[in-house]
Amino acid sequence: MEINLSEGLRDLMRRYPQGVAVVTTEWKGKLVGMTVNTFNSLSLNPPLVLFIADRSRGNDLPFRDSPSFAVNLVDSREVLDTFATKPVETRFQEVKYQLSDEGVPILSDAYAYLIATRGQVVDIGDHAIIVGEAKEVNLSREPSPLVYYMRNYRKVCLP
Repeated sequence: MEINLSEGLRDLMRRYPQGVAVVTTEWKGKLVGMTVNTFNSLSLNPPLVLFIADRSRGNDLPFRDSPSFAVNLVDSREVLDTFATKPVETRFQEVKYQLSDEGVPILSDAYAYLIATRGQVVDIGDHAIIVGEAKEVNLSREPSPLVYYMRNYRKVCLP
């Protein structure tokens, strides 16, 4: 049986546990955020991070245009679902947050966050790689981390 490559890749990636985060920014006077499973460090010198946004849905536009963004590490399924499935206009009505000095929203439920200045944006296929230089890092508590696996959030078992 022949498998469609796009569907095969999607099915394979569902079986690969991935970290999850909520990226946030201020864009055109509005607070914007989304759940991503592609956050990663890119370089330590300079301190660069990246995440990937879907261009076909326009998810890249706020982060492409804004000068800075935050990456919020959360261990709440509810918060992750809010930023993955709720209408963009209502997401920040359902969570607690504060604004950084740059005006970027930081989620109160985040166990850690970083603020980055947007750098290069690389368009590849139907996605954009958003690169940022970390300007502030904050670790507020020990988490009960989650990963995304088989279309669901799973707790990481720590020793």
